[in-house]
Amino acid sequence: MFWNKKKSFLSSIKIAGKPLSVWINAFLPPLLWAGVIFFFSSRSELPSASYSSLDFIFKKMAHITVFSVLFIFMDRGFRVYSRNYSLRKHWYLPVFICFAYAMSDEMHQYFVPNRHQTFRDVGYDMLGVFTMYLYKTDRI
Repeated sequence: MFWNKKKSFLSSIKIAGKPLSVWINAFLPPLLWAGVIFFFSSRSELPSASYSSLDFIFKKMAHITVFSVLFIFMDRGFRVYSRNYSLRKHWYLPVFICFAYAMSDEMHQYFVPNRHQTFRDVGYDMLGVFTMYLYKTDRI
């Protein structure tokens, strides 16, 4: 019957041969998380601890944590979107995207008042990415 053949609007739109709904399911979480990172990166002032050493540890752990989560979301997105994706074989896809976003985040901070770009923070971001990679591939 005709009512059995109804398609949703999102399934009728195709991107690279797959329905838009698959793309949204795969890549909306990392895009939203990137938006959260951008929001906090846009803030002129961030909460800080009373001791400078605690503040340093808190902020660097935040870098490691948020980019670990971004890596998890990117890995999930590629697994949902592609049947042939394997983290061990295609590790460079989520790693490169996280690296590019970390670089752009630091460049973005150059234009935010009271913030400074330090490419050392990209190293902390990538520490989170590689730690999560090692964890997800059972190498830790």
